[in-house]
Amino acid sequence: MNKKKRSFWERYAYKQLSNTIRTQEADDLFILSVEEKEKLRKIRNSTYLKAGLAGALGIFLLYIPYNIFGETLFPKRDVWIPIYGNYIQLEIEFLIYSVVLVFIEIWYLTFVNIKAVDGIAKACGCLNPENSNFEEEVNSLIRVGLEKKHKELEKVGINPYEGLSKWGVMAFQILIKMKAAITGFLWKLFISKILGRYALRMVVDILGAPIYAIWNIYSSRKVMNEARVRVMAPPLINNFAIQLETEFKENEEFKSVIFPALQAISISKRSFHYNHFLLATSLLTRFNIEIDTDPSYDPDFLKKVDELSPSVQKAVSKLIVFGILIDGGLSQIEKRSLIRLKKEGVLPYSLEEVKVWSNNYFEGKGLEDFFQS
Repeated sequence: MNKKKRSFWERYAYKQLSNTIRTQEADDLFILSVEEKEKLRKIRNSTYLKAGLAGALGIFLLYIPYNIFGETLFPKRDVWIPIYGNYIQLEIEFLIYSVVLVFIEIWYLTFVNIKAVDGIAKACGCLNPENSNFEEEVNSLIRVGLEKKHKELEKVGINPYEGLSKWGVMAFQILIKMKAAITGFLWKLFISKILGRYALRMVVDILGAPIYAIWNIYSSRKVMNEARVRVMAPPLINNFAIQLETEFKENEEFKSVIFPALQAISISKRSFHYNHFLLATSLLTRFNIEIDTDPSYDPDFLKKVDELSPSVQKAVSKLIVFGILIDGGLSQIEKRSLIRLKKEGVLPYSLEEVKVWSNNYFEGKGLEDFFQS
């Protein structure tokens, strides 16, 4: 079977990342030196500046000509709409101009994100061409740079959207995609109220620039954070899997709850994450668990954890916390879940402890305290 042809950006990202050479041992990848942290700080600040300027400049280039030249450049044209059965006025040239600017901005931001991911990989020295998993690691980072979802979890039967209807998933995704536009609209509405109805339209439009700059920065931040935790996770996942295997290799009770625990972790995130796939495949392989791509799911699994034997209950609790940690952040939903699970006696760890571990992981200090807990 022929491999799917790579897109331009995939080829460019591969060329950049495949030139990265590992500069430290794999077991030390989750520990960041002072020098590495300084490199990451410079990459972060440079990327923020570029992404923010792109967002602001896009608004300036869109609305300044529109408000200065008006219908001279962007005339309103009567367009017949068959379904509507009438004419409506459209600024076709303005719509085309907007699409072109958006296309240019997306291309530039893609370039910026790829360079950021490449810089992070080089700063951390994470890729080794002699590694048998080199191609997989490179492709994983390419998907991070291009903001493509890591849907490998589906290969092992884990679905982060379990319990949501198809319409619910669609609405969830649409809301995520539209949040910048919605925020921009609300911001302009707010500015209009502050300045009054006599405010120049151009002023209102231009004052929306900071919102789009912020969203670009936020998007690039997510990409950089994702690349950072993707780089540091594999050795930690391997260490944790070995620890569980050593203690529970012959324990059928623990083996029976591995998959439900992995599914619970995924649902807590409501997103596909490559680190969760690595964790799942590592545990399923080590414990010789047959993969079922369409498994049944017990929505009350977490409520039954306290019915397990003490050692298995603690191991499951630790697995859930570790799964929450390895994507590099704690959402408000996860924080509330951790508090609830603590009250219900499912977790022996406090929210503050998990916050410290999460911060240590992201800051490259390792998770020694967690492993010894």
